[in-house]
Amino acid sequence: MADQPDVLEARVITGERLSSTYEFLVRTLQTNGLTATAAFVSCFAVGFDGVMAHLDLLDEMSCQAPEWFSSILRALRSGQWDGWDGSELYRRMSGAGFEMAWHGATHLSLGERTSAQLIALEAELASRVFRELRAKPNIIIFPRNDIGHLDQLLNYGFDTYRDALPRSFIQRVTALAGEWNLLQRCPSERVYRRNEWYVSPAGYFLNWPSGVRGLIPVSATIMRWKSMLRSAITNGGHLHMWLHPHNLITAPAMQIAFEEVIGYAGQLVKAGDLMNPTMAEANRWYDAAYAT
Repeated sequence: MADQPDVLEARVITGERLSSTYEFLVRTLQTNGLTATAAFVSCFAVGFDGVMAHLDLLDEMSCQAPEWFSSILRALRSGQWDGWDGSELYRRMSGAGFEMAWHGATHLSLGERTSAQLIALEAELASRVFRELRAKPNIIIFPRNDIGHLDQLLNYGFDTYRDALPRSFIQRVTALAGEWNLLQRCPSERVYRRNEWYVSPAGYFLNWPSGVRGLIPVSATIMRWKSMLRSAITNGGHLHMWLHPHNLITAPAMQIAFEEVIGYAGQLVKAGDLMNPTMAEANRWYDAAYAT
């Protein structure tokens, strides 16, 4: 949200609301016996004091991308940190046994438009934070779904990423129209290898009922996801749901869809009809299934 000043100024994303939202996510998944991969921004995961310890590196990075870092540094130096500290949320998700992935050190784009030098600084900041968190994630969920610098990022111990979503205007309009497909089938996709990487299918974003997407009834979203889950059982396939926790704050109706779909998926897993691997577990399963 650092690039959305209107949201920052409105103080919509607060620590209290984030805590309630993450608790909802953990409770819903655990109640239904499901696991997930949780991707955290390093600076969000380590909290205020942890970030302040690396202010010199952030200053160096801000010289190369001042527009991106201005709101971050302003919040740090003004003490207006409410909603920026996710250290307790990170510990809650990690302690609950969820797989932890990397979502960038600062949520700066890791795409090709970002210089290799800035990527190196981002990775250095992440490495410092990983040591403090005693973490060593090998999965990247690219910030803004902007994939790049794969050869460089391999050097930091990562070996898995989620594929990119369609980015053209036509593709986005088509994806939006697809939200009305109540008989949507599960795509015939799977994890595959690209050079030295495992690549997870891009998956589907759980509809965020805000703006034009708010025109799509929550009931339609639930029916569409249940159709995809049934199709996965009948025809096979790899169905990857993803979302941003803060979307549940800005559009609370999204919680209804999440709870209903997760509840249905939990029933299918308990019946033995569906598998629920994390991203790393999916890698191992596909390695074994397609071993030559």
